[in-house]
Amino acid sequence: MKRSRILVVDDHSALLAGVRFILETEGYTVLTATDGKQALQVMEKEACPDLIVSDIMMPRMDGYAFLEAVRTRPEWARIPFLFLTARKDSEEVLQEKNLKVEGFITKPFAPQDLVSTVRTWL
Repeated sequence: MKRSRILVVDDHSALLAGVRFILETEGYTVLTATDGKQALQVMEKEACPDLIVSDIMMPRMDGYAFLEAVRTRPEWARIPFLFLTARKDSEEVLQEKNLKVEGFITKPFAPQDLVSTVRTWL
């Protein structure tokens, strides 16, 4: 059985490590990046992830710009994309930018909520 690959992008190292631990415990292969630019580099060098979980507020390239870059590449456009965020206005900003994501995981979150949402989109 193929293990699903998940790319997790967040500039908060403790949260990134925690999400990685939770998902690896569930049997997923987890790739990580600390901002959108690094995430794009990971996607160029590694096999395409089956799912992306990304923070919004990050240095160098935020989650919105990262999402936009992913959606412009035909080979990446269909990868399910989830935002991991504490922002309350995320949906409104996406509408303004004419972008769509499959869902949101609101910080703080319970590990089972993360796993359940990831399973839904894989």
